[in-house]
Amino acid sequence: MNETSLNLADELLVRDQLVQQLSEELYQLMVQHPELFVRFYQARKAEAANAEALKLLQAQVQQVEAQIAAYQEQILAYQQQMQNREAEMNSLKAQVIELSDRNEMLERVIQEMPEVYRQKFSERLSQVKLKIESLEKENAQLRAELRNLQTLLAAQARQQQQQGLPPLQPARVGLIPSFNQL
Repeated sequence: MNETSLNLADELLVRDQLVQQLSEELYQLMVQHPELFVRFYQARKAEAANAEALKLLQAQVQQVEAQIAAYQEQILAYQQQMQNREAEMNSLKAQVIELSDRNEMLERVIQEMPEVYRQKFSERLSQVKLKIESLEKENAQLRAELRNLQTLLAAQARQQQQQGLPPLQPARVGLIPSFNQL
């Protein structure tokens, strides 16, 4: 055999002896101090339980982080909605101001309307009064002409009577209404 395999065999033998010696010492420790092994066993058991609890806590942390992310998304969505509503509210405020201004203008127009109607009515009434005055003058002139014609007809009728001719029958003329009573 060669030298490396002899070295390897020697090393294995030394190692086996060390393992044997450690096993014996461990056994003697266990016999002399059994409470250490109980505590060691309990510590290993607690370590395993702690590792399981740590896994559960890590899973809970992940769930909480997921919930936080969802809540942050909701908060962002609510903030966006709030900004949209504020913009809509500002738009509505502007419309209210515009409509209020328009309402004030219409109220002023409505308050001025009676005066405007009074002026228009006065203008139209003055035209009607001028027309009535014109018609009354024309009526007076026509009555004067009618009286002149009646006088003339009466004079002709007298002449014809004096001459012995039968009298002319004048056509019945109705009275022309007077507009003085308006």
